[in-house]
Amino acid sequence: CAKACGMNAIHSDEYGRAEIDYDKCVSCGMCLVSCPFSAIVDKGQIFQTIMALKSETPVYAILAPAIAGQFPGMENSKIRGAFQALGFTDVREVAIGADLCTVEEAKDFLEEVPEKLPFMATSCCPSWSMMAKKLFPEQAKCISMALTPMVLTARLIKQKEPDCKIVFVGPCAAKKLEANRKSVRSDVDYVLTFEELQGMFDAKNIDFTTLEADPEDGLNEGTSMGRGFAVGGGVAAAVVEAIKHIDPTREVQIEYGDGLRECKKMLMMAKAGKRNGYLLEGMACPGGCVAGAGTIT
Repeated sequence: CAKACGMNAIHSDEYGRAEIDYDKCVSCGMCLVSCPFSAIVDKGQIFQTIMALKSETPVYAILAPAIAGQFPGMENSKIRGAFQALGFTDVREVAIGADLCTVEEAKDFLEEVPEKLPFMATSCCPSWSMMAKKLFPEQAKCISMALTPMVLTARLIKQKEPDCKIVFVGPCAAKKLEANRKSVRSDVDYVLTFEELQGMFDAKNIDFTTLEADPEDGLNEGTSMGRGFAVGGGVAAAVVEAIKHIDPTREVQIEYGDGLRECKKMLMMAKAGKRNGYLLEGMACPGGCVAGAGTIT
């Protein structure tokens, strides 16, 4: 358990029982996936989601790009039908929010580095941001202030339908914390992991192979760059691409932290002044969101 935690937040108490130091914990969820006994779980919101689905209120599912390949048999053309079978009003791709986030971070980088900030770090992974704020408070100001793709997507929907409920479905345990934080209103009402969603599909006996595919109904709102946020290095690649469109002469050096231990090393180098002018991307889950704590595959 202790080895799984990139923050060294897990230790044994005087009786040899595992204990979590919540002052160090950043809710990345790596302990959840590493425990061979499933002795630790994250707090679920399945009950609240089902109650919302049973109500008269429209409920939208917003899907993280990491959904690709998570549910065998649920092709792109069946996703909307599968969610509507659970009672959701409709589904939206978080990749559209990722595209907005890309443009925002590209503009921030061009305006602020190196004039106002020595380097800039991406803002998408809440555990990475929280780690930076806890361990490197002076460098934390270099994390982009752009809202995360989840929040941007939720706000787009709530602008049109203020009274609806929004359920983020993704691979991430930390998004549960981000959705509840008080500092920035997330506009996300509930968060489900892919694992929890599979539980709902099982309970409703929804068989993806029997669902009717509708090629006209596939999700196609986001770009491939936005979908690439799910993979380690994908956020930085998208931001650099956007920077090239705005200023083709600007050369941008990037570095990617793969897992919290690597992120920590990266920020130590930045603190020592060895990453000036860089765009840094941090992901708490090794490999990116596709290896998040709430994934099935």
